[in-house]
Amino acid sequence: MRSIVLAGLRTHLLRLVLTGLVVVLSVGFTAATLILTDSLDEGSRRELAADADGVDLAVLAAPDGTLSPVEVSAIAGVDGVAAAAPQRELDVHTVDPDGRIDPFDFARLLAAPLDAEVPDDGVLLDRRSADRLGLAAGDEITVATADADVLVALPIAGLVDPSSEAGDDPELTAGWDVMREFADPLGASRVDLRLTGGADAAAVRAAIPGDHEVVTGVELAQRLIGQSSKQEALRIPLLMLGAVSLIVAAFVIANTFRILVAQRTRELALLRTVGATRRQVLRGVLAESAAIGLAGSLAGVGIGAVTALVAGSLLGESLALTVTGTTVAWSVVIGMLMTVGSALLPARAATQVSPLAALQAVPDGADSRTTGRARIVLGLLAMVAGALVLVGGAAAGTSGGGAGLILVVFGAAVCFLGLLILGPKVVPPLVRVLGAVAARLTGASRSTAELATANAVRNPRRVAATTAALLIGVTTVAGFLTVVESARESVRVVVDGRVPADFAVRTAAAAPIPDDVARAIEELPEIGSVVVDGDDLLAVNAADGVDGDDARAAIVAATDDHPELSVQSFAQRRADFEQDLNEAVNLVLAILALALVIAFIGIANTLSLSVHERTREIGLLRALGLTRRQTRLMLGVEAALMGAVAAVVGSAAGALFAWAAVVSVDELEFVVPWGLLALSGAVATLLGVLASIAPGQRAARTSPVLALAAE
Repeated sequence: MRSIVLAGLRTHLLRLVLTGLVVVLSVGFTAATLILTDSLDEGSRRELAADADGVDLAVLAAPDGTLSPVEVSAIAGVDGVAAAAPQRELDVHTVDPDGRIDPFDFARLLAAPLDAEVPDDGVLLDRRSADRLGLAAGDEITVATADADVLVALPIAGLVDPSSEAGDDPELTAGWDVMREFADPLGASRVDLRLTGGADAAAVRAAIPGDHEVVTGVELAQRLIGQSSKQEALRIPLLMLGAVSLIVAAFVIANTFRILVAQRTRELALLRTVGATRRQVLRGVLAESAAIGLAGSLAGVGIGAVTALVAGSLLGESLALTVTGTTVAWSVVIGMLMTVGSALLPARAATQVSPLAALQAVPDGADSRTTGRARIVLGLLAMVAGALVLVGGAAAGTSGGGAGLILVVFGAAVCFLGLLILGPKVVPPLVRVLGAVAARLTGASRSTAELATANAVRNPRRVAATTAALLIGVTTVAGFLTVVESARESVRVVVDGRVPADFAVRTAAAAPIPDDVARAIEELPEIGSVVVDGDDLLAVNAADGVDGDDARAAIVAATDDHPELSVQSFAQRRADFEQDLNEAVNLVLAILALALVIAFIGIANTLSLSVHERTREIGLLRALGLTRRQTRLMLGVEAALMGAVAAVVGSAAGALFAWAAVVSVDELEFVVPWGLLALSGAVATLLGVLASIAPGQRAARTSPVLALAAE
């Protein structure tokens, strides 16, 4: 049986290449995510461990407490201590270009580690922030104390690489004298110690005053690494998006094997005739899928490693690629389970082939089986149950810690599962409707469009399975776009509706905005109105006919003596939010495009195999006068119908699921982005047409004489 499996792989190699490509793409994304986050984690661990380099002992403060200056001095004065470096991390306010304290933006102020060369009155700035702010060594960066009442200009003594824990905020490394200006209460979170040569660590530990926890440098490094979980924020969302591509791939693989088994009916029947048991046939088909899964998974790991390197460079990270055995094992296991699991039902169908089938003609691809009542009942129950949970989650809102949104996600998944189960009953009627529309629009080619429609619905299970792969991608994209546009509209409503103002004057200090400042702003000729919104916000409108820049300049001049008051444009805040939102949207859409590419391959695969099994039919049509152009058009319309059905149903389902998600979250306004949904639907239909090009060319080249002679 092993030689038969190998011979089958060689014989059907070209047919299985696209299936293997699906495995490579889906596993490659998963492997890239794991390798990227593992590499970032490893780099982070190395940097965190480097923070403990040269540290012999570290004295830790109590949780949520600090070591007072007196305690720090006493620790530093213990016999055997050569050097002591108090450690502390603080958040300080940054200053905007107007010289005002920004209440929303902060910088991380870090105490210098042991042996760091930092001037007493200067700081080291991370290079990424220096490039963004246009600063260099020798310049100054101005920050404010925690209570936002004192501005401090700090000389930049040099530039350093950002730490592994750095985010978007600037990172400043300073000596302890600078830290004293901002620490409240004054003290250290820990003190790192380097001992003198020959000093007994146990004796020094015993001599440290107070009941403080003391750890070695190795133990400190382990603690710092254990406290870092930054990459989980990147790993989990990427793996969730990757799961979409894996699900799409599973549908494509299952559909491919279903077609291959149908085409190999005579071959399998002949095997049964010469003595192969059902178990051997089952094992043979599963062995083929396992071979494809293994080869595709290993190739996917290689593609994933390259992708991780590229993604790391795009993120501005210098990666030392880390490919662990665990990552490779998980990637291969996921690929194998997905491939073999997807081929399980088609393989089981292969065991039902009777030896008598070897005497029959090669099947033409039609499927006379009807959708069973159990399948219909199960699909309806899933859709009804999912819809009830969906509506219940939307009605629950954000009460109970966001339980409503969790119910919405669960209900959407169950409802969509029911839709997939009912696919053979739902998709063919929609194809017929859209096919009738296409026949009317094609005019002279009406008969070709009608023929394409008939071909598309002749096998309800196949067209439903092929459409399902694209349907998942379109639904995900449509739902995501609807949620994003609803969030964008919600910001506009909040900014322009609830706070109908041109500018906001905010205070970063704990004290309220002085009344005389509000009056001074209101009396400006450039200002139309001032509305006091609490103690920390003034909503200011420019006077009619006054340019916004002039009005803002007047407000800045009127509050010149109050650096704690920042003047912010609502329009600029909204523009900044939309820019950040657009960047996130582009990233997610780029990832979801992978699911659409896999669905595209699935349609191309289905049409290619369909052309193979319909060789005689196409030859007969060609003999009856069907031109090459009409043959290509027939395949193109057939693929376009599948793409259009996925576009219509996916857009509707995605918008519905997004509605429930938006309604379940307070402060969000639901909007339907008709233009974007139409665009995504057009892309789905276009993908179907593009997927038909290669199979259409092959069908058009079919010789009528040779096709009629084929079995």
